[in-house]
Amino acid sequence: MFLFGSFLLFAYGLFTTVLLGKIYKGIGSYFVLYLICFLPIYSTFQVLIFKAFQSIYLVEIIRLSKDFVFASCFLLYVFGKNSPLLTRSFNFSTLDKLIVFFNILVLIYLFAPIGEATFLSKTIYAKNVFAIGIVYYFGRNINFDSYNWNKILGFTIFLTLISFIVGLCEYISGIHLHSLIDLSNFNSVYNNLDPQGNYDLTWTFESQNTSPRYASFFADPLEFSASLILFLSISLWYFLHSKSLNNKLLFLVLIFIIMLSFLMAFSRASIFSSFILFLIAFLLTNRLKMIVYCIFFVFIFLFSIFYFYYDDLWYLIEDTITFQSTSSLGHLLEWIQGLISIYENPFGIGLAMSGNAGGVDQIIKVGGENQFLIYGVQMGLISILLYFLILTISILNSFSVYLQSSNRDEKSVGFIAGLTKFGLLIPLLTANAELYLFVALFSWYLVGQVESIKFINKARLNN
Repeated sequence: MFLFGSFLLFAYGLFTTVLLGKIYKGIGSYFVLYLICFLPIYSTFQVLIFKAFQSIYLVEIIRLSKDFVFASCFLLYVFGKNSPLLTRSFNFSTLDKLIVFFNILVLIYLFAPIGEATFLSKTIYAKNVFAIGIVYYFGRNINFDSYNWNKILGFTIFLTLISFIVGLCEYISGIHLHSLIDLSNFNSVYNNLDPQGNYDLTWTFESQNTSPRYASFFADPLEFSASLILFLSISLWYFLHSKSLNNKLLFLVLIFIIMLSFLMAFSRASIFSSFILFLIAFLLTNRLKMIVYCIFFVFIFLFSIFYFYYDDLWYLIEDTITFQSTSSLGHLLEWIQGLISIYENPFGIGLAMSGNAGGVDQIIKVGGENQFLIYGVQMGLISILLYFLILTISILNSFSVYLQSSNRDEKSVGFIAGLTKFGLLIPLLTANAELYLFVALFSWYLVGQVESIKFINKARLNN
């Protein structure tokens, strides 16, 4: 294991060094490659390194290396231009301004003497929120390039297949990958968390009836299922816009694989979102007949499950709707705590005081399980309004670029970004979903690219 861990560290060091070299030369698309290749395995990689070396310091170095990549790239693109920062002219869109305002709000609450969290905890939490602005800024300021974009899509499709293969191996063997790499020991030593559930991992690795839920190489099943929303959006783009019958069949198979992955991860929020994605995709492409077929298929699918698994499924649906399951009841209690806190403290109770993100002390935290309420508890009603407007405008702008652009590749960015952000709305209502680093940050990069394309197209029309 020591040799394997040494190889992983060497490979990661070489990978990061090469990518930073390319980024520092001005090739910003390599930053996206870092998001795609490393963030999906970010948590698993840390556990593997800890298992190999039993060193929390190496884990900290890995975390700091990610932060260094983000911070150095951001500083490079802010201060690395030929013209001085103060002499540049900036063209801010509405979405640009909202994201700037949101980050300023985070900065204010970082230094404001509010709440019980330490300044270190606030800094760690703020750093995670600032990452959203950083990747959005990258997407916003990197000129769209069809060649690089198609390479990015190719890497993402490959990631889809690999994640399915790993998840399928888990399902066939009945063994979680996270059990093999000893996640429970890592959590005990590094996160001070005792093993939970029937599989000695965490409760997220099992469903209400104690059946296993698999995460492939992602941090947990919830992050895996949220990433599948992105994979499904990409597959739907190719399926609906490929002219070749062979390509359509190929991506139909990929969609089927993704749906199987949803069942292996078994997140109710993400599964429900996947059905909505089909309807939105068919509406956008004016495939009204396919909407009818989709509804008919869903009806047959549900009827089949009810016929063969009537009792189990009915109890699951009933317990979910009536909040009798521990999962649903847990969501309800967290929402109530958050709403009460916002009612009593409309300006918030301080940063790092809600949710499950890094820096949040679970002993003093209030509420969670809903990204909107998590921000509201910490930074008040204004943060909920800003976040809601950011998401709404992001989705509308993405669909607008898809419908109005004449360039196929530009249309694909709008289609995939809009579907992904729309599909993540339900997970955002039931979890601290901005924690899912890969899908969260990659989708914000796509939103930045949409804004860049929208701005360039507007300039073309004016000329």
